[in-house]
Formats: sequence, structure tokens, C-alpha cells
Amino acid sequence: MQIICPSCNTAYRIPKNRIPWGKTGAATCKKCGYKMIIHGDGGVPINNGPASETPTNSPVAANRDPEVSSVRRDGIVELNLIREFPELNEITLEKYELGSIFFKDKKGGYKGRRNREVAKILKSIHLPLGKMLEDGERVSKICWGTAYYPLEIIFGNGFLTMIYNRYAMAATDRRLLFINTNYRLKKPTHYFFQLPFQDIKKVKRGIFGGSLTFYKLKGRRRHFTGVRSRLSKGFKQYVSEKIGIGIPDKPKRGQPEELCPSCFSPLEQGLVRCTHCWAGFKVPRKALLRSLILPGLGDYYLGHRSLGILEMMGSAIVWFVIVSLLLTGAAVNMAIAAVLLLWVNGSDGLFTYYMAKKGYMLEYKTEDARFTADPKSPFDTQTRIAVEGV
Repeated sequence: MQIICPSCNTAYRIPKNRIPWGKTGAATCKKCGYKMIIHGDGGVPINNGPASETPTNSPVAANRDPEVSSVRRDGIVELNLIREFPELNEITLEKYELGSIFFKDKKGGYKGRRNREVAKILKSIHLPLGKMLEDGERVSKICWGTAYYPLEIIFGNGFLTMIYNRYAMAATDRRLLFINTNYRLKKPTHYFFQLPFQDIKKVKRGIFGGSLTFYKLKGRRRHFTGVRSRLSKGFKQYVSEKIGIGIPDKPKRGQPEELCPSCFSPLEQGLVRCTHCWAGFKVPRKALLRSLILPGLGDYYLGHRSLGILEMMGSAIVWFVIVSLLLTGAAVNMAIAAVLLLWVNGSDGLFTYYMAKKGYMLEYKTEDARFTADPKSPFDTQTRIAVEGV
């Protein structure tokens, strides 16, 4: 792979496997000292070096177009961030407004707790986030929080529900994207949502900056707690600027919020398969039946395995109590055992059903399915036809 310095036109050759396709690397020209960011496709942006290190007679200095200058600034930020956070080298950074996402310190660098946190979030969600973005769409702000569902805390499993309600939030130039992650923000998990700016009425930040609430023109608000105040301020300000333009006088039916966890297309509620990629979703009714048989099985089916195991352990204790009551042979104890069984299994079944209807959860991808649909039939009545071997 041949690389040409955009400052002095010196040519270099590097092995193709040195920088994988889609990744980026940094290098310094040995002749003029120009700082280059090299992309895995063999490209070197002509405007990614610091101004102080760019000769006045170079193509970079000669080109004073505002748009080029903007790209050049992005290149400088990208180079400095990769130096500070090498893990960002795994990410295609062209999809992100780095100067808006990360924070400069007083010395002009990018050290600090806020940037470490943003880099951590970005690394954990960049794979699905990159697929969720539309053509030309760029991310401008990153934040995270825990979705607040009062019913889950009161009638469900208390604060254990907070473990699987953590979300990374990305604000693009068109919408908000919500990606469900594990508790430590290490990897994406189940639910994916969007909230277009034209569907948001206002956004509020908690008194101490520890929460964000998005009020929609129509439908229930989305409330997130446990938000870092050092991130929520800029996030709220950016969203407020975006939703202040073009809000209709009367609320209209907005775009679908739920996204397919396979192809990330917006979907209406109540589907069992994606209308775009044919991926299959987990069915709330199946989760309900499993929890009615044994509390915890439904949550395990939904992918909340830690919670499911805890519930099954609790169910074992309940069953021990029920069997003890039944062995007494007393009519009163048998009635108590029946009520206890109905209450525990029934409440867990209803709660699991509620959890399954919060959003689409992937059961199988299209390539995993060993069937297709009859193209002559409408989608809602399509017949499964076995295609083994195809």
C-alpha cells in the first residue's frame, strides 16, 4: 500500500496488513514532520496535520476553503484523541463530530474523566451505532443513563431492574438513538430505540444534572436517571437547540420508536418478525407461559439470565414453603399454598410479559432461519416454506 505525504509529496510503502480495512493509524513524515492519519483503505486526508507543522507552501496551507478547514480540524482532533485513547483506533471516526463529542481541557488536550467515559461508551456501542446511522448522519453528543420504570421497581424486582435498564444515548444531527447495554457499559444487549427531534416537545435536566427527561409531542416521556452531570449539560443543550426548530402546533403521530435489533429499521409495535430483514423476535406470550410454569424461566428466555437465575432460586424457596404447607394436610394450609403459588407465578408471569413488550428482542437473525416466505402472499399471511440446503 502506497502512502503519499500531502505536505511534501514523499511516497512511502507500508504492508497492507499493517492497518486493517476500515481502521485508522497515525504516522509522521520523516522528511517534513507532517502528522498523517492513515486509513485502512490506503487514503491519507490532505488536511489532518497541525497548522504549526504544515509548511506555508504546502497544499494544505494553500487551500483556505472553509469546508476543508473544518475537515482539517477534525483530523487534528482525531490524531490527538487516538494518541490519548488508542482504543479509538478500532472505530471509524468519520461518522462522529469529534470536536463536539469530546471535551478540551485548559491546555488544549483531551485528558480527563469525561473523555475517558465518552471513549468507553463509544467503544462499547460503535458497532451497532455505525449500522444505525443513515447516509450522511453524524453523531454529535454521547451520554448514558438508566431508564426509569416505576412499575418495575414497585411491582417487579425492585432496584434489580436497574441492572438491565442502562442505555447509551447518542444525539445525531437528526435524532436521538438509545442503545441498551449491560450494567458496566461494556457491550450492547437487547433494546434499540430512536426519537426523532421533530417528535420531541422539550427536554429537562435534573436539579443536580443527574437525570434527563425527554417529553414527546405524543406518547409517554422517556426518563433517565443516574446520568453524569458532566455529560448531561452539553447533551441537554444540544438537544434543546435541535428541537427548537419546526415544532408543529398540534401533536401528530410520530415515527416508530422501536428499532429492529438486527437491521435497525424503525418498526411498528406488535410484530413477530422484521418487515425488512425477516429477523425473528422473542414473543411476549412465550415469556408469560414460561414464568407461569416457573418464575425466572421467562426472564431467562428474554436474555435477563442473572435476574432469571435469582428468581428461580427464590422460586425454589417458595416451593419448599408450599410443599411444607401441603404435607400438613390441613385445609387452611392447602388454601394458603394455592394462593401463594398463584400470587408468585401469576405476578411474575405478568411482569415478564410487560418486560417483553418494552421493545423488540432478537430471537434469530435472517441467516439463522431455515425458512423463507411465499412471495405471492402478503407479509402478514406469508407461509413458512422449508428451504434446507439453500
